[in-house]
Amino acid sequence: MTPAALAWEALPGLFPGFEEPGRWLPLLKRHAALIDEAAARVRVTAVEAAEAVRRQYAESLELLRIAELEGPAERLADVGSGGGFPGLVTAIVRPGMAVDLVEPLKKRAMLLVQAAAELGLTNVTVHAERAEECGRGALRDRAGVVTARAVAEMRVLLEYTAPLAAPGGLIVLPKGSNLQVELAAAGRALEALDCEVAAIHRMRAGISESLSVVLVRKRGSTPGQYPRRAGMPGKRPL
Repeated sequence: MTPAALAWEALPGLFPGFEEPGRWLPLLKRHAALIDEAAARVRVTAVEAAEAVRRQYAESLELLRIAELEGPAERLADVGSGGGFPGLVTAIVRPGMAVDLVEPLKKRAMLLVQAAAELGLTNVTVHAERAEECGRGALRDRAGVVTARAVAEMRVLLEYTAPLAAPGGLIVLPKGSNLQVELAAAGRALEALDCEVAAIHRMRAGISESLSVVLVRKRGSTPGQYPRRAGMPGKRPL
């Protein structure tokens, strides 16, 4: 059963841990308007307008809430950020956190740059590169939290995300009904990238009936051979 559509005004009550809703709620609404205005030239979502508050914003905030059960982080990297879910949403509610948005598609990356500027977000950096390139560059072993939504199956996604996480950092991945199958297939990737599953949390029923959030802890620095060159994680998963 699909949860009922959410109103914007429900978000502060669902997420009381995110302070100053009088500041962040108007910014989330403005972000939604910017995404809608850009839809004719930049496709970032297939979510219907009636479902946007729950599917894009509440799920993004729930992802952050669950990640913060393990403690706060100073830096977050969002892989395949698209329209900014959850990375730009996180930057809005956590203005003291540095947020790196990794988006290889140039039109989407430009939209993220423009949205961050329009919203006055000085804590956002957009990287118009593939995750594999970022994992070999300035973002390697840096982020306390790495997120990614609907990018790839877990064993592929781990090679995209783990190199961006700092030693001891957290990789936060929302997954649906295929979670157990993906976990079973990801054992080799977890071992190769020196990671372990720390916890699995279900999203609250009013937000999602199907999504769970896998918290993966990165134990040490990224082994030197990873990530492999661009395209390889998807073609030949670990």
